[in-house]
Amino acid sequence: LCFADTFENFLAFKFNTTKRFGLDGGEAIVPALKTAIDRASELGVHSFIIGMPHRGRLNVLANVMRKPMPTIFSEFLGTHYSVE
Repeated sequence: LCFADTFENFLAFKFNTTKRFGLDGGEAIVPALKTAIDRASELGVHSFIIGMPHRGRLNVLANVMRKPMPTIFSEFLGTHYSVE
């Protein structure tokens, strides 16, 4: 929960003029999803499909799915290009 809140504060400071959808009231979803995915993995689940609205998506990618933050920021800024 602390990582989620810190990440939201960083995004609000660093990208203050960019339209983004923060958690704003949905902070509890991050540790809940992380716990559910960790437990399901222990029980043998190999893949997950997560459908969610825009709100909190960057936070879920960073703190639950462990997507590298430099990749998130470059995609957010539009500077990430696929070589393929």
